[in-house]
Amino acid sequence: MKFRKLLLCLLMGIALTGFANVYTYAAEEDNIVTEDATVSAEGAVVNDNNGVTDNTTNLDSSIGTNEDTNAVSEDDTAVPAEEVKNNDATEEKAVADKKAAEKKAAEEKKAAAEKKAAAEKKAAAEKKAAAEKKAAEAKKAEEDSYSKADLRLLSALIYCEANGESYNGKLAVAIVVMNRVRSGAYPDSVKGVIYQRYQFGPVTNGSLNNALSQYDNGKFNSDSEQECVKAAKEALSGTTDITVSGDKKNFSKYLYFSGSLRGKTFSLGNHEFK
Repeated sequence: MKFRKLLLCLLMGIALTGFANVYTYAAEEDNIVTEDATVSAEGAVVNDNNGVTDNTTNLDSSIGTNEDTNAVSEDDTAVPAEEVKNNDATEEKAVADKKAAEKKAAEEKKAAAEKKAAAEKKAAAEKKAAAEKKAAEAKKAEEDSYSKADLRLLSALIYCEANGESYNGKLAVAIVVMNRVRSGAYPDSVKGVIYQRYQFGPVTNGSLNNALSQYDNGKFNSDSEQECVKAAKEALSGTTDITVSGDKKNFSKYLYFSGSLRGKTFSLGNHEFK
C-alpha cells in the first residue's frame, strides 16, 4: 500500500515538473514576441507596464508631430513682408547709386574734355601771340637797322630803275646800291651813293623826285611799287643773295648794272651786271 502511494507521488511530481517547464516556455515565448515587436509607420505593437498596447494612438501622435514639424518648417522658410520691403529698398538704392555714379563720371569726363579744349585753345592763343610778338620784334629790329629815309629813297630809286623787272630784278638793283655803301670805294650812306654825281639817271632826269612825291603822298601802293619797297627792306637788312631758277646766287660782289654794260658777268631781265 505504501509502495503504491509512493509511486503515485512520484508520478505526480514528474507531471508537475513537466507542467512547470511548459508554462515557463510559454511565458518566455510571449516575452520574445512582445520584445521583438517593432513600431513602424504603418502601425506596430509597443510594450508598456500593462502589456500590449494598440499602435493607433502612437501613429496618430506621430502624424500630429510631423504635421507640427512641417508647420514649423513652413513658418521658418516664409519671408516676412518687412524683410521683402527692405530688400526692395536696398535694390532701388543700389540702382540709384549706380546711376548717380555714372552721371558723375560723365560730368567729370565732360569737364576734363572742356578743360583740355580750353588748355589747347589757350596754348594756341599763346603760341600765336608769341609768333606775332616775334614777328613784331623782327620787324622792329629790321627797321632799326635802317632809317625810314633810307627806305623811302631806295624804294623810289628801285622803282625808277627796275619797275618793269621781276622781284629778283628789283632786289638785284637794291643789292648793288648797298654793295656800294659797304665797299669803301663809294659814299658810305644810301643817300650818298644814290646822289653821287653821274651815277643814276633818275636823279638827273627828275623821275626820282616824282617817285619820292608819290611815296610821300601815300600813292606808292601798286603791286610793282610794293615789290620795290619789299626789295629795299631786304637789301637794307643785309640780304646779298637772289634766287635764279630755284638756285641762290650770291650778289655781294656786284657794283654795276645797266641795260648794256661792257664787261658784264651776269644778265637778269633787261639788266646786265658786273
